[in-house]
Amino acid sequence: MSQAQQQVIVVEPGLGGVRLYDLLAAHHPDAHHADLRQLVAAGDVSVNGEACLANRRLRNGDVVLVGGRLPQRRAAPKAASAAAPLAVLFESASAVVVAKPAGLATVPERVGRTDSVHARLAGLRPGADLRIVHRLDRDTSGALLLAKGIEAARWFDAAFRGHDVHKTYLALVDGVPAADAFAIDLWLGPDRSRPGKVVAADRERRGFRAAHTDVSVRQRFARHALLELHPRTGRGHQLRVHLQASGHAIVGDRDYGGGALLLSQLKPDYKRRPGVDEVPLLQRMFLHAARIAFRDLDGNDVVVEAPLPEDLAVALRHIEKHDDKRQNGR
Repeated sequence: MSQAQQQVIVVEPGLGGVRLYDLLAAHHPDAHHADLRQLVAAGDVSVNGEACLANRRLRNGDVVLVGGRLPQRRAAPKAASAAAPLAVLFESASAVVVAKPAGLATVPERVGRTDSVHARLAGLRPGADLRIVHRLDRDTSGALLLAKGIEAARWFDAAFRGHDVHKTYLALVDGVPAADAFAIDLWLGPDRSRPGKVVAADRERRGFRAAHTDVSVRQRFARHALLELHPRTGRGHQLRVHLQASGHAIVGDRDYGGGALLLSQLKPDYKRRPGVDEVPLLQRMFLHAARIAFRDLDGNDVVVEAPLPEDLAVALRHIEKHDDKRQNGR
């Protein structure tokens, strides 16, 4: 039920110029946007005693009175009755390649978090003995290889250890590398100050392991670059830490120095709305396992590609659109 009461909001210094609707949204973050606009349209919101439109710009010291029935909080979404099935990109007698979505761990990371690729295996192929043979970070999307049965798992485990499985990742990074192609050779080990995180070293250290990543630039933009990554080793957080160490952290990777992707960075004539925090164009890091190539247990050479997810494709389109405008002087 909505609450029958009045609310008084005084426009504080520094918020001059904010739109009435934006001020209401800031004070009622859980309310439906349509309800806020209806509240204004019904005349239940006044500024200095006068009814007004939602797009009215306010001045310091203005008094906003919200009368009538305040908007109710949005109901929490109901939990899904069952986890969404994983999309299968390839299947043979000994292997399955799925498209892992961002936000889903490969295996359970801690007590209380039950959903993962591992938890969905039984529903993917009921009765099959599917086994995870490598991992992708929770916020990394893309191609993930699964083995069918113990024999196949041993086969692929040996292939990974022998560097016979070739993976290609796409990453959008801050800044633009000078070279079209380069290699990163750094030792990786635990970050003692941040449990679960990794740091890089330029020489061998106790508890560190050698890691190698080949990098090529696919596209250059004014402030970013789209990179193709070919890891020769498979260390935890390898690509993220290697790129951070190279001075080109992955966009959106807050754990390893990546900045948020903001429209204000891309659009030369971007106008900030007073009192409104800018929402990033991307809600996770831009890292995608785009391709995996391997020899199957039956001797066939397999190459599987995972399409770029919509959130990454939209972010890339924003960059391409505004970068084109910069180049054409618009």
